[in-house]
Amino acid sequence: MQEKLLKEIVTSIVGPESEKIVDLLYKKKNVNEFLIAKKLNMTINQTRNVLYKLADEGLVSFIRKKDSKKGGWYTYFWTLNVNKSLDLLKSRLEEQFEKLKSQLGRRKNERFYYSEDVGTEYTEEEALEHDFIDPETGEVLQLKDATEIIANLKKEVERIDEILKEVSEEVGILDEKDRKAKQRKLRAEEKKKAEERAKKKKIRDREKKKLMKGKKPVKKKAKKKTKKKVVKKKAKKKKRSKK
Repeated sequence: MQEKLLKEIVTSIVGPESEKIVDLLYKKKNVNEFLIAKKLNMTINQTRNVLYKLADEGLVSFIRKKDSKKGGWYTYFWTLNVNKSLDLLKSRLEEQFEKLKSQLGRRKNERFYYSEDVGTEYTEEEALEHDFIDPETGEVLQLKDATEIIANLKKEVERIDEILKEVSEEVGILDEKDRKAKQRKLRAEEKKKAEERAKKKKIRDREKKKLMKGKKPVKKKAKKKTKKKVVKKKAKKKKRSKK
């Protein structure tokens, strides 16, 4: 399904002859431009022109590497951006869908006139301005039967609506994959940070233990006991001796 939708957007930009680009780039990364040129049966310049047009719309991206075997010239390696391609297709389909709905509404609610000789079509307001006479031929303008036009517009609206549903579904699947991938990446980063913090803590604890072992315990100096002079007792003894 994705390939079919991707081919639709690619061919709308660069034409049906380049549809094979999707086959060459889908689910691959950094495909050599010389391989692409060979498969498309184009010159390298023609191939680059096609790829540059797609790159301008964001459908493909590239990296380049200097090739010493080719005299130091750069070789380009191309990757198809599936998400951006489907987003662009969805945007264009939505625009087309709204235009078709507008045309369908006008055909249902307005009347149009035409000249049988030249087939020029006029709105009712334009026909009134010219008194329902074709200004080029002088012919009386005829009311146009819109039955077939309305039927064709309805079919086209339904067709675009179906494609839009398919594209929206694919975009939703890709968005969900991206969301899960981002969550996994975030969890991995948080885990790595936690491991780094734990590692640093272990190092700090180890260094702290080393410092504690290297320090000699400081002995506290014992205080000298001083004899207290018992003044009162001596005074009592003296009094007794006098008696």
